[in-house]
Amino acid sequence: SVRLSLPVASAMLRVAAARVPARPSLASSAGVRALHGQVLGFVGLGKIGSGMVGNLLKARATVLVFDTSAEAMAAAERVGAVPAKIEEVAQRANIVFSAVPDDAALRSVSSKLLPELASQVAADGDRRVHVSCSTVSPEVSQELADAHSARDVGFVSAPVFARPDGMRRGEATIPVSGPVWAKELAIPVLRKTASVVRDFGKDAAAANVVKLGGNFLIAAAIEAMAEACALAENHHVEREDFIDLMSSTIFDCLIYKGYGQRVAERDHFPHPDAHFALDLGSKDMALVHQAASKARCPMPMASLLRDRFLTAQNCGRGKLDWSAVALRASEDAGVDLRPPLPAFLAKTARRAAAASGRGAK
Repeated sequence: SVRLSLPVASAMLRVAAARVPARPSLASSAGVRALHGQVLGFVGLGKIGSGMVGNLLKARATVLVFDTSAEAMAAAERVGAVPAKIEEVAQRANIVFSAVPDDAALRSVSSKLLPELASQVAADGDRRVHVSCSTVSPEVSQELADAHSARDVGFVSAPVFARPDGMRRGEATIPVSGPVWAKELAIPVLRKTASVVRDFGKDAAAANVVKLGGNFLIAAAIEAMAEACALAENHHVEREDFIDLMSSTIFDCLIYKGYGQRVAERDHFPHPDAHFALDLGSKDMALVHQAASKARCPMPMASLLRDRFLTAQNCGRGKLDWSAVALRASEDAGVDLRPPLPAFLAKTARRAAAASGRGAK
């Protein structure tokens, strides 16, 4: 049975945590011991996965990669990764990382990796570890941890907090949880692609609870900024000026600065290096709500956010940045976004195309 012992809202306070020393960003890490040709595996070459692979290559690891996208595989090969079938990744690497979109994808990947990893353990006795860097439900993490343990393979949950550009700079924050021996193998590698790695104990579900709690806090901040901007705007105060003051004084932090700009300017275009799709945000808010229900942990704001994201999807905004959930607060306040929004999105598309050198179409 699934073991979920931590209420979502207090996970970061109630899990026994031990801090793993942070390392400097990759730009200043010349003195950090490299991986010296260690063979690693990586499955899932999306924006986060490809960034992690790049960092591991910079640390002089040999990285076998698999993705269902031929384009992603070719891009990884161009920077030095070794394309392989998923079974070959598990056969040749003692530590395999995966970064996939959801529960179903992680189950599917694990069903292919686990038999091969277990077979290698039986053949040579060396320990193998699957490190999941995906944002998934705590239940799935525990389910897969149990399945891996039954076959003498380690399973470590290590979901990632990072934008694509931050990941490429090695600035991710990664909570980890799982068997001690498996973490001892995984954490030194994770430190090559993160500025902070923090251990949340043996329960494989714990790191995913932390990740869901963190994403909930970001989404709540976006909603709070949206409502505050609507208040300012309806009183004839410029929303950009309001956010500029807040994010440069009492809310001077990464989330309020980055998402504050998007909310204030209604800039929700999916820019390549600063984009988390609203569809994925909706998935995460559903997971938060589900985890809270299973733990009998009331989260009224999570219920609101779940509905806000569903409404945004029904308005056709699923492919925009997840900050587009903020548009509903303006609409609820009486702002008619129908005429300006399509024109604004067209303008930002032209701007993004020009910045990438493709030119406007």
